[in-house]
Amino acid sequence: MSWNTDAEINLLWSGGWDSTFRLLYLVFVEKRCVQPYYIVDTGRPSTLNELKAMHVIREEVAKKNPQLADLIKPTIIVSIHDIKPDPEITAKFNRLNEKSPKPIGPQYERFARFVKQWKIPRIELCVELSERAPNILVNLLSKYLDNELRITQLDENDDASIFSFFSFPLLKLSKNDMKRIAAEKGFLEILEKTWYCHNPWHNRPCGICGPCDIAIKEGFGYRMPKISKLRHKIWTVIRCFKK
Repeated sequence: MSWNTDAEINLLWSGGWDSTFRLLYLVFVEKRCVQPYYIVDTGRPSTLNELKAMHVIREEVAKKNPQLADLIKPTIIVSIHDIKPDPEITAKFNRLNEKSPKPIGPQYERFARFVKQWKIPRIELCVELSERAPNILVNLLSKYLDNELRITQLDENDDASIFSFFSFPLLKLSKNDMKRIAAEKGFLEILEKTWYCHNPWHNRPCGICGPCDIAIKEGFGYRMPKISKLRHKIWTVIRCFKK
């Protein structure tokens, strides 16, 4: 088998749809070696489900092609509590947030501190093209992105330089784009082993958190158990009455 001998790809992997699509694409299509990183937050109710999903995905890749499974290096797991403060990054992030029409997720500030502390040359951050609303990062970073969706020609004094630690390979793909590509390339079955719910309910998707709501609205409700979809319908009705 011919493998791409280019430098390995550092990837923030969560066991979710977007980062898992990228991992599987790199392995099955580009034959690239991937070094996954997972930032574990013991306060997140979905942490164990995410870890389990990553384990299952590895097993499925190994069943499909043991040689390609070797391209996925052991995941480096870092506790959120071990990421040191960085006043410079935090100040830049806060200033960006003040200028932004909508809040930028606090996870990006944390990711930037992590990558700088660990001295990782560059890491892939899997932010997709939303089908429901313009992505804040797309608007913020579009003028700085090169053809490989990496930040370039950005002065270190610019507040947006906190994103220069990353490349954003999925910024031009929606979840449905990824589904189509995964089907064409033969790894959709594995991709659908991913986890998406933030607040698992009896070890099932809750049906009412943000990611569950988005999953249904973007046509991925088929991945959700009937009881979870029922909870979503009830929650939607209750929410309408509260307005």
